[in-house]
Amino acid sequence: MWGNKGIQVNDDLAVDFKVQTQQETERIARAAFDFARKNGKKNVTIVTKANIVKLADGNFIKGVRKVGEEYPEIEIQERLVDAMCAKMLDPEFNKGIEVIVLPNLYGDIVTDVAAEHQGGLGTASSSNIGNKYPMFKAIHGTAPFLISHGRGQYADPCSLIRAVGMLVAHIGYGDRKQLLDRALDICTITERKLVVTTDKDGATAEEFTTYLVDTINGLK
Repeated sequence: MWGNKGIQVNDDLAVDFKVQTQQETERIARAAFDFARKNGKKNVTIVTKANIVKLADGNFIKGVRKVGEEYPEIEIQERLVDAMCAKMLDPEFNKGIEVIVLPNLYGDIVTDVAAEHQGGLGTASSSNIGNKYPMFKAIHGTAPFLISHGRGQYADPCSLIRAVGMLVAHIGYGDRKQLLDRALDICTITERKLVVTTDKDGATAEEFTTYLVDTINGLK
Protein backbone atom coordinates (compact mmCIF):
# COMPACT_ATOMS: atom_id res chain seq x y z
CA MET A 1 0.00 0.00 0.00
CA TRP A 2 3.01 2.32 0.37
CA GLY A 3 4.53 1.81 -3.06
CA ASN A 4 3.09 5.02 -4.51
CA LYS A 5 2.63 7.00 -1.29
CA GLY A 6 5.41 9.14 0.08
CA ILE A 7 5.69 11.61 2.92
CA GLN A 8 6.38 15.32 2.51
CA VAL A 9 8.12 15.83 5.84
CA ASN A 10 8.67 19.58 5.32
CA ASP A 11 9.55 21.96 2.51
CA ASP A 12 13.06 20.54 2.35
CA LEU A 13 12.47 16.82 2.87
CA ALA A 14 10.33 14.27 1.04
CA VAL A 15 10.43 10.50 1.54
CA ASP A 16 9.18 7.86 -0.89
CA PHE A 17 8.98 4.14 -0.32
CA LYS A 18 10.31 1.16 -2.27
CA VAL A 19 8.29 -1.92 -1.46
CA GLN A 20 9.40 -5.54 -1.87
CA THR A 21 7.50 -8.60 -0.65
CA GLN A 22 8.55 -12.22 -0.60
CA GLN A 23 5.26 -13.34 -2.14
CA GLU A 24 5.43 -11.08 -5.17
CA THR A 25 9.17 -11.62 -5.63
CA GLU A 26 8.65 -15.37 -5.76
CA ARG A 27 5.68 -14.96 -8.11
CA ILE A 28 7.61 -12.96 -10.71
CA ALA A 29 10.65 -15.18 -10.26
CA ARG A 30 8.63 -18.29 -10.95
CA ALA A 31 7.14 -16.66 -14.03
CA ALA A 32 10.67 -15.92 -15.28
CA PHE A 33 11.96 -19.44 -14.66
CA ASP A 34 8.83 -21.05 -16.12
CA PHE A 35 9.21 -18.90 -19.24
CA ALA A 36 12.87 -19.89 -19.52
CA ARG A 37 12.10 -23.59 -19.16
CA LYS A 38 9.17 -23.55 -21.61
CA ASN A 39 11.18 -21.65 -24.23
CA GLY A 40 14.44 -23.58 -24.00
CA LYS A 41 16.39 -20.80 -22.26
CA LYS A 42 19.27 -21.67 -19.95
CA ASN A 43 19.77 -18.35 -18.15
CA VAL A 44 17.83 -15.99 -15.89
CA THR A 45 19.56 -12.71 -15.06
CA ILE A 46 18.48 -10.65 -12.03
CA VAL A 47 18.72 -6.87 -12.51
CA THR A 48 18.65 -4.59 -9.44
CA LYS A 49 20.48 -1.73 -7.71
CA ALA A 50 21.28 -3.90 -4.70
CA ASN A 51 24.63 -2.20 -4.10
CA ILE A 52 22.64 0.87 -2.97
CA VAL A 53 19.09 -0.36 -2.22
CA LYS A 54 20.43 -3.08 0.00
CA LEU A 55 17.31 -4.35 1.77
CA ALA A 56 14.52 -4.30 -0.84
CA ASP A 57 16.72 -5.19 -3.80
CA GLY A 58 18.86 -7.53 -1.72
CA ASN A 59 15.76 -9.45 -0.64
CA PHE A 60 14.59 -9.51 -4.25
CA ILE A 61 17.81 -11.27 -5.26
CA LYS A 62 17.47 -13.75 -2.39
CA GLY A 63 13.87 -14.50 -3.36
CA VAL A 64 14.69 -15.08 -7.02
CA ARG A 65 17.63 -17.32 -6.15
CA LYS A 66 15.43 -19.30 -3.77
CA VAL A 67 12.95 -20.04 -6.56
CA GLY A 68 15.85 -20.78 -8.90
CA GLU A 69 16.78 -23.77 -6.76
CA GLU A 70 13.73 -25.50 -8.25
CA TYR A 71 15.19 -25.05 -11.76
CA PRO A 72 18.69 -26.55 -11.50
CA GLU A 73 19.21 -26.56 -15.28
CA ILE A 74 18.94 -22.77 -15.45
CA GLU A 75 21.95 -20.56 -14.69
CA ILE A 76 21.42 -17.40 -12.62
CA GLN A 77 23.38 -14.18 -13.16
CA GLU A 78 23.15 -10.70 -11.65
CA ARG A 79 23.52 -7.25 -13.20
CA LEU A 80 23.12 -3.71 -11.87
CA VAL A 81 20.40 -1.68 -13.58
CA ASP A 82 22.61 1.28 -14.49
CA ALA A 83 25.22 -0.98 -16.05
CA MET A 84 22.47 -2.90 -17.82
CA CYS A 85 21.22 0.27 -19.49
CA ALA A 86 24.70 1.57 -20.29
CA LYS A 87 26.03 -1.67 -21.77
CA MET A 88 22.87 -3.14 -23.27
CA LEU A 89 24.54 -3.43 -26.69
CA ASP A 90 27.88 -4.72 -25.37
CA PRO A 91 28.17 -8.41 -26.41
CA GLU A 92 30.70 -9.21 -23.70
CA PHE A 93 28.55 -7.68 -20.95
CA ASN A 94 25.45 -9.47 -22.26
CA LYS A 95 27.10 -12.83 -22.71
CA GLY A 96 24.69 -15.58 -21.74
CA ILE A 97 21.75 -13.32 -20.89
CA GLU A 98 18.46 -14.79 -22.15
CA VAL A 99 15.70 -13.95 -19.65
CA ILE A 100 15.76 -10.92 -17.35
CA VAL A 101 13.82 -10.62 -14.09
CA LEU A 102 13.71 -7.30 -12.25
CA PRO A 103 11.48 -5.11 -10.06
CA ASN A 104 8.83 -2.99 -11.77
CA LEU A 105 10.60 0.39 -11.81
CA TYR A 106 13.82 -1.03 -13.23
CA GLY A 107 11.82 -3.08 -15.71
CA ASP A 108 10.12 0.05 -17.01
CA ILE A 109 13.49 1.77 -17.52
CA VAL A 110 15.33 -1.18 -19.08
CA THR A 111 12.52 -2.14 -21.46
CA ASP A 112 12.09 1.45 -22.67
CA VAL A 113 15.83 1.70 -23.37
CA ALA A 114 15.77 -1.65 -25.17
CA ALA A 115 12.73 -0.61 -27.20
CA GLU A 116 14.48 2.55 -28.35
CA HIS A 117 17.52 0.54 -29.44
CA GLN A 118 15.40 -1.89 -31.47
CA GLY A 119 13.31 0.70 -33.30
CA GLY A 120 11.39 2.88 -30.85
CA LEU A 121 8.77 2.57 -28.14
CA GLY A 122 6.04 2.24 -30.73
CA THR A 123 7.49 -0.99 -32.12
CA ALA A 124 7.76 -3.05 -28.92
CA SER A 125 5.20 -5.24 -27.19
CA SER A 126 4.50 -6.01 -23.55
CA SER A 127 2.40 -8.26 -21.35
CA ASN A 128 0.80 -8.18 -17.93
CA ILE A 129 0.54 -11.73 -16.60
CA GLY A 130 -1.37 -12.40 -13.40
CA ASN A 131 -2.09 -15.59 -11.53
CA LYS A 132 -5.28 -16.05 -13.53
CA TYR A 133 -5.38 -13.76 -16.56
CA PRO A 134 -2.73 -12.38 -18.95
CA MET A 135 -2.98 -9.28 -21.12
CA PHE A 136 -0.80 -8.51 -24.14
CA LYS A 137 -0.43 -5.05 -25.62
CA ALA A 138 1.86 -2.47 -27.16
CA ILE A 139 4.48 -1.16 -24.74
CA HIS A 140 3.73 2.38 -25.92
CA GLY A 141 2.17 3.83 -29.01
CA THR A 142 1.66 6.96 -31.09
CA ALA A 143 -1.54 5.88 -32.85
CA PRO A 144 -3.84 8.37 -31.01
CA PHE A 145 -1.52 11.21 -31.98
CA LEU A 146 -1.34 10.00 -35.58
CA ILE A 147 -5.12 9.64 -35.82
CA SER A 148 -5.64 13.15 -34.48
CA HIS A 149 -3.28 14.40 -37.22
CA GLY A 150 -4.92 12.44 -40.03
CA ARG A 151 -2.13 9.86 -40.28
CA GLY A 152 -3.72 6.89 -38.54
CA GLN A 153 -3.27 4.58 -41.53
CA TYR A 154 0.51 5.09 -41.28
CA ALA A 155 0.80 3.88 -37.67
CA ASP A 156 3.38 1.15 -37.14
CA PRO A 157 1.53 -2.14 -36.44
CA CYS A 158 4.63 -4.00 -35.21
CA SER A 159 3.99 -3.46 -31.49
CA LEU A 160 0.56 -5.11 -31.60
CA ILE A 161 1.79 -7.83 -33.96
CA ARG A 162 4.61 -8.64 -31.55
CA ALA A 163 2.06 -8.70 -28.72
CA VAL A 164 0.13 -11.36 -30.62
CA GLY A 165 3.36 -13.34 -30.85
CA MET A 166 3.78 -13.15 -27.08
CA LEU A 167 0.19 -14.30 -26.65
CA VAL A 168 0.51 -17.37 -28.86
CA ALA A 169 3.76 -18.34 -27.13
CA HIS A 170 2.07 -17.98 -23.76
CA ILE A 171 -0.67 -20.43 -24.71
CA GLY A 172 1.82 -22.99 -25.94
CA TYR A 173 2.63 -22.16 -29.56
CA GLY A 174 6.22 -21.03 -29.20
CA ASP A 175 7.04 -22.27 -32.70
CA ARG A 176 4.47 -19.86 -34.15
CA LYS A 177 6.10 -16.95 -32.32
CA GLN A 178 9.52 -17.97 -33.62
CA LEU A 179 8.15 -17.97 -37.16
CA LEU A 180 6.62 -14.53 -36.62
CA ASP A 181 9.87 -13.19 -35.16
CA ARG A 182 11.83 -14.47 -38.15
CA ALA A 183 9.42 -12.80 -40.55
CA LEU A 184 9.55 -9.53 -38.60
CA ASP A 185 13.36 -9.57 -38.73
CA ILE A 186 13.21 -10.01 -42.49
CA CYS A 187 10.63 -7.28 -42.98
CA THR A 188 12.21 -4.72 -40.64
CA ILE A 189 15.95 -5.47 -40.74
CA THR A 190 17.37 -7.62 -43.50
CA GLU A 191 15.04 -7.13 -46.47
CA ARG A 192 12.91 -4.06 -45.70
CA LYS A 193 10.97 -3.91 -48.95
CA LEU A 194 8.50 -1.62 -47.18
CA VAL A 195 9.32 0.80 -44.39
CA VAL A 196 6.82 2.33 -41.98
CA THR A 197 7.74 5.93 -41.19
CA THR A 198 4.37 6.95 -39.62
CA ASP A 199 3.95 9.47 -42.45
CA LYS A 200 2.96 9.57 -46.11
CA ASP A 201 6.50 8.86 -47.27
CA GLY A 202 6.27 5.36 -45.81
CA ALA A 203 4.09 2.27 -46.02
CA THR A 204 0.66 2.09 -44.45
CA ALA A 205 -0.10 -0.36 -41.65
CA GLU A 206 -2.16 -2.43 -44.10
CA GLU A 207 0.63 -2.55 -46.68
CA PHE A 208 3.22 -3.57 -44.12
CA THR A 209 0.96 -6.24 -42.62
CA THR A 210 0.32 -7.73 -46.05
CA TYR A 211 4.09 -7.78 -46.65
CA LEU A 212 4.58 -9.54 -43.31
CA VAL A 213 1.91 -12.16 -44.01
CA ASP A 214 3.40 -12.90 -47.42
CA THR A 215 6.82 -13.29 -45.76
CA ILE A 216 5.43 -15.70 -43.16
CA ASN A 217 3.81 -17.78 -45.87
CA GLY A 218 7.12 -17.88 -47.73
CA LEU A 219 8.89 -19.26 -44.64
CA LYS A 220 6.45 -22.09 -43.99
